[in-house]
Amino acid sequence: MRALPPDREDQAGKRTFRWRFFLYAIALLYLLGDLYLFQGPLRTRLAKPSENEVSAKALALREGIVATVNGHPIRREELDRAVGEYCLKRGLFPEEIPAKRMNSIRVLVINELVVDRLIWFYSRHHEASALPADASPALNGFRRGITDPADFSELLAGQGFEPGRLDTFLQNQSVQRQWIERVIAGSIVVREEEIEQRYEEEPEVSTVPERIRARHIFIANLGKEKGEAERLLRAAARRLDAGEDFGKIAAELSEDSRSRAAGGELGWFTRERMDKTFVSAVFDLDSSEVSQPFATPIGWHLVEVLERKPQARVSLEEVRKEITAVIEAEKRQSALDSLIDSLKRKATIRYFPEFIWVE
Repeated sequence: MRALPPDREDQAGKRTFRWRFFLYAIALLYLLGDLYLFQGPLRTRLAKPSENEVSAKALALREGIVATVNGHPIRREELDRAVGEYCLKRGLFPEEIPAKRMNSIRVLVINELVVDRLIWFYSRHHEASALPADASPALNGFRRGITDPADFSELLAGQGFEPGRLDTFLQNQSVQRQWIERVIAGSIVVREEEIEQRYEEEPEVSTVPERIRARHIFIANLGKEKGEAERLLRAAARRLDAGEDFGKIAAELSEDSRSRAAGGELGWFTRERMDKTFVSAVFDLDSSEVSQPFATPIGWHLVEVLERKPQARVSLEEVRKEITAVIEAEKRQSALDSLIDSLKRKATIRYFPEFIWVE
């Protein structure tokens, strides 16, 4: 077979390319029309949920499932109970919360339940048999102060528990806590160099502010006629000027129940701990000096400063435990976050938002 001249061969190749280009353009236009302009078979197929999708949603609706974690369901009543506990702890009344905010709360709570279920799943399936699971201490704490069986059953019902399931629940909680501690133990070790670095780089951690030790006589405004609290306190001040003991007068007259038995002793305190009016009247006094009678929003005071200590930076040894606790808490939170992220990546988690939200 005779070969075509180069120029004829180029022309044939161009014709073939044009035909292919034309066919590709037609196919592309067909796909675009199918997907975006018409209800074509491809778009219909893509938009149609699979049989598995339909059956999963039907099962979730029938069983009241709002999410699954590795195939383990979280049911709507569990979510409702957890949302109720969330609101109760924060003084919220669910019936008064707008639907939009309530849905935000429900999403937050379902995510917490998913994390709890993840920890339950992995703690039960990884070395759980090696973990002691004695629930007695937790059970004793749960029952503390409740001696009547009927009261205890009522409390359980309020928490959504059946009496026979409490031991199992607390045992699971014990296993989960111990499993978490075992997993993150290596990540929360605090090294000596970290303690020293924190001490050097954050002087505020080891700086003790100016503080005063004082005692006071307090007469409350509440329950008295106008001017009566001031009159009673000024009478106490005259007794003090006459030489009577401050502690004796405080034990007799002061209406501060927390300090009266100790002769009005308040212990050590800083400016930040007290009312601004109290601070301005007291922090300019010298040791052993007694203030003039003065008023705060709650009543009248007479204060004697016993000792003063200026702002000072304490040694590393004095704050070692505090610094160690702070660093350990930071590491613990970071380790927990990393653990949860890792569990989520390994898990199969599915949400059914239409069953989570409320109208």
